[in-house]
Amino acid sequence: MKKPAFQTSRLGVLLTVVSLSGTSAIGQEPEEEKQLRMLGRCFGCNFEQLDLSGKKLTGIDLTEAELRDVDFSEAGLNLSLFDQATLENISFDSADLTGASFTGAKFINVSFDNAILKGAVFEDAILINTNLDAGIYCNTQVPDETMISTECD
Repeated sequence: MKKPAFQTSRLGVLLTVVSLSGTSAIGQEPEEEKQLRMLGRCFGCNFEQLDLSGKKLTGIDLTEAELRDVDFSEAGLNLSLFDQATLENISFDSADLTGASFTGAKFINVSFDNAILKGAVFEDAILINTNLDAGIYCNTQVPDETMISTECD
């Protein structure tokens, strides 16, 4: 199935942000960068010390990625995939994570203060020093596979 053209431009923005941020994207092989730029995904990639706050990154696919010390606060991350990813020292404060998937992800010291978690999936996620309760729930599937809809409009 052919991927929509808009995915390429969104992930191109991510690579541009990474290259212009003055911080490192560690462990990036040329083939991984090409895959992220061309297909909008980067399976198993490693990113550290990035400030992506306020960026529109809708639909990015970071399945099995390792992310450390990344600031996604106020970022638009709806419909993004973080399945089986490891996220450590990450801020999703006030980010839009509507419809994002974190199935089987491992969270270590991750902040979700005022994050929009509507329709997000955290099935089988592992939470270490991480509290999802600071986010805004609506049809959100939490790690114990229950659905929470306390803040639906």
